Amino acid sequence: MHDLHAVEALIERLRSAGLQDLTEVRIQAGPTFSPEALEQAYTMLTQDTPLAGSRLVVVQLPDERGCSACGRRWTVTRDDVAGHVVLCPSCGSPSPDGGASVEVLGISP
Repeated sequence: MHDLHAVEALIERLRSAGLQDLTEVRIQAGPTFSPEALEQAYTMLTQDTPLAGSRLVVVQLPDERGCSACGRRWTVTRDDVAGHVVLCPSCGSPSPDGGASVEVLGISP
C-alpha cells in the first residue's frame, strides 16, 4: 500500500503540473520502497490516462544510517527493511525515518 500511495501522489503532482504525454519519469526512492512495486503501481495507475505508455524508472541511492542504540553505521539493504521500517542489522532497533520519500529526478517528454 505504501508504494501505491506514493505513486498516486506522484501522478497527482505530474497532473497538477500539467505534465502529460511523457515517455519517462525518473524518480529517487528511499529504501523502504520496492522499485518493482513502484513500477507496477505506476503502470496500473496510468492506464487509460494521458500518462499511459510512459515508463517509471526508479533509482535507489545508497542510504547510510547510524543506530542510536548500538552505534553501528551501515548502508541499508532490503534485508534491513521490515514493512516500511528500517531496522539496525546489529541490534534490531528501528532507525529514524530518513528514506520514505520519493523525489522526481527527471521527466522526458
